[in-house]
Amino acid sequence: MTGAGFVRLSRGLVAVSTWILAWLVALALSAFPSVSGGAQGLLLPEGPSTTAHYELALALVALAALALVALARGPFGLRLTAARDRRAAAAALGVPVPRLRLTAFVASAAVGGLAGGLSVQLAGIADAASYRPYLSFKLFVAVLIGGAASAAGAFVGIVVLGLVSVAADAVGAVENVSSARFHPLLTSVLLLAVLSLGGEGLLRAPRRRRLAAAARAEARDTVARARIGGRGLTKRYGDLVALEELDIDVGAGEIVALIGPNGSGKTTALRLLAGTERPDGGTVDTDGRIARTLQATATFGELTAVEHLLVAAARRRRYGGFARTLLATPKARAEEAAATGRALEILRRFGLGDRADTPASELAGADQRLLMIAAAYETGASVLLLDEPSAGAAHAEVDRLARVLAGLRADGLAILVVEHNLRLVRTVSPRVVALDAGRVIARGTPEQVGAEPAVRRAYLGSQTL
Repeated sequence: MTGAGFVRLSRGLVAVSTWILAWLVALALSAFPSVSGGAQGLLLPEGPSTTAHYELALALVALAALALVALARGPFGLRLTAARDRRAAAAALGVPVPRLRLTAFVASAAVGGLAGGLSVQLAGIADAASYRPYLSFKLFVAVLIGGAASAAGAFVGIVVLGLVSVAADAVGAVENVSSARFHPLLTSVLLLAVLSLGGEGLLRAPRRRRLAAAARAEARDTVARARIGGRGLTKRYGDLVALEELDIDVGAGEIVALIGPNGSGKTTALRLLAGTERPDGGTVDTDGRIARTLQATATFGELTAVEHLLVAAARRRRYGGFARTLLATPKARAEEAAATGRALEILRRFGLGDRADTPASELAGADQRLLMIAAAYETGASVLLLDEPSAGAAHAEVDRLARVLAGLRADGLAILVVEHNLRLVRTVSPRVVALDAGRVIARGTPEQVGAEPAVRRAYLGSQTL
């Protein structure tokens, strides 16, 4: 129940909220001595020896680290990383962000609860006063210092905090004061240092190379049914009419361009057609699954190019669930290899084959935009809604994008493109719809729309398409 409420918050708020909740639970236990045992705590029956406890703890830590590595490389971990980097972009690829975060929250809470239970049993007494908020703060800082993206990050963070404690004891001995005074100060300084450096920690996620199946993956079959249409689409934000009575249709094997000046309602139209916003009037009718790219370049910086496509393909996998990934079942491994092979084929088709293992943050801007389209394609969608795919592209890159879009059209996809690059529009789209202030001002071929005086005034000035 707690996790269901917290998972929709930002990462920083999740950390603060859980820390406050732990504090409130400790205060509540202290307020009820009959439950917590009061100042003396609750004595526990004698359990396994100290040696047995440490041996069990080491075994469980090793298992937890292996589980983290397995999950991080599988569909669950890749999609969770994508959601952490860019939540909106992940949702556009069909990633169930709240459900994944809740699963991670519950799993991590179970591990933490088990560790806490063993610690209490080792101490032989359950005393809420022994687990004050500062302990949670130190563990949080340890993870940040070591690096949350690495399985070994928490261990490194604990070692660093141990060294800090030694330093605090040395300072306390020199100043002849209690070293406990210096622990919170030095820990806070370390936290500020990590945050000032970007919060990445000492250890980063390791570079990964994906192994594909031996056989080359076959290309996706031509789409049999693909269509999207809107009738009378209207959207208002208070007194502002962002879109008014838009009628639009895109059929299989067709590219339609939606043009207009900034603020004309193009992106609003895409959101209504994609279902991310509800229209105030009108209806949307589709045949086939929809995938959408965002207006801004929105890739997942920590993931490689091939991992982007694996994120997009995860919803179509049969054996990529949490349990199968954790146990690395034969079917899960075989499906992973096949999915990787298909992803590499798609990257080659989009001209990104030689950068498959390159993190997205290291790709050029035009390559990142192509990667976004490739990921949308890999979702299995038959309808693509592309928001300014040529943004920032040079002349040669526009030609490359035009060839990619022509290939997708040949596959039978229905593609709606919001675009400012008129040369790209003229090359790939035989049908254009022009908007201004939320209203349609022209329809037809690029030449017909370019000849409309209203289009020239609103968008093109004296240019022609």
